[in-house]
Amino acid sequence: MGEIMNSEFDNLIRKYISPTLTVYTGWVVSEAERLGIKHLFFLARDGYQMYHIAKQKYSSIECSYFYCSRYALRMAAYRFLDDSAYNKLFIPAFRLTAANMLKRADLDKDERMLIYDEIGFSGDENAVMGRKEFAIFCERVRNSVIFNDILKSRSDLAYSFIVEYIRQEGMADLDSIGIVDLGWTGSLQHTLRRLLDSMGVKAELHGFYMGMLTRPPEVSSNEYHTWLFSEKNADIIAWFSHNLIECICSAPHGMTIGYTKHEGKVVPVMADNENDTSVAERIKSITLSYDLKNKKVYDPQYRVIALNLLHKLMFSPSVSETETLKGYNFCDDVGEQYHRGIVQDIRNIELVKEILPFKLFCIDSADGLYWYYGTLAASSAPCKSLWKYGYYLTRRLISLIRQG
Repeated sequence: MGEIMNSEFDNLIRKYISPTLTVYTGWVVSEAERLGIKHLFFLARDGYQMYHIAKQKYSSIECSYFYCSRYALRMAAYRFLDDSAYNKLFIPAFRLTAANMLKRADLDKDERMLIYDEIGFSGDENAVMGRKEFAIFCERVRNSVIFNDILKSRSDLAYSFIVEYIRQEGMADLDSIGIVDLGWTGSLQHTLRRLLDSMGVKAELHGFYMGMLTRPPEVSSNEYHTWLFSEKNADIIAWFSHNLIECICSAPHGMTIGYTKHEGKVVPVMADNENDTSVAERIKSITLSYDLKNKKVYDPQYRVIALNLLHKLMFSPSVSETETLKGYNFCDDVGEQYHRGIVQDIRNIELVKEILPFKLFCIDSADGLYWYYGTLAASSAPCKSLWKYGYYLTRRLISLIRQG
């Protein structure tokens, strides 16, 4: 990924990302202070850049970097073995395979083989499944005695570590907790709330997000705060690339996959980083320098400027900009068992599959392109405006349908 470390990359960060992240961080701190929150926890890995901005700029509020991931927190919550835990475990992703699903529960190959034998699965565990086939497989796994016994045992151990880590970081001692992330469904906040409740911690838990595509059912809407958009903003959702912004905001370390004890403290256990760590550090350096020279961008009224900047980058990128970002790798699965480039070299037919009415007949390819507009811009496809606005309208319609 070192090929993106050039002057074009530096210019792209200064032009689009530094202003956006500094404005967003300013909004978070302003909202937290308005709500009387005295301590913000910036969640790994997406909160890494904002954490350093806040630490440099604001002394009025305490800031911590909290090592966690959907994978690590859900592992601790699987012990509840209820619909909420199961639904998160069996959620679809781009590459649906038996092995990838069971690896979400940290099952090794011998354990997986035992489960396959119990449920009568004789297929290739690495073969990509259609969504209907995947749903049937998940239902059989859900009823597996071996699976549930292993999951419960593994989750109990993970739970003991996360409880100690939460207390160690001071989160359990607060009356009001603020967590900072990018978004997009609020599932991490929802899981953390369940864990805190199980510990007897009744503090308010406020989540601050760049945006939300949807949110967990039956939650208090006044504890989920969005800056750029909520699930009701179908127009923004239609052009916004949450995958791209995750890549750009990611930390120079891998995903938190669990916790262990070292010298009397709970510390994170992290997977290998799929991207070049020097890139994240370069973004931090540029953004903090930008911060020092442009203090006015912290005013929350600059939200509209950030929207315009991101719209230009995400919806109408130049070929050189897509080439600059082409080195980023991404995974949409909670277990991060695979990674693909944020910009893909593909056949033109793959662009068509993401657009209505073709999407109706290609349901298993849903979300196969992590940044459609960037991939389109880098492609040799004819009539790019046709595919661009076709995809935009498709995403907008899907968003409106989800709103009911």
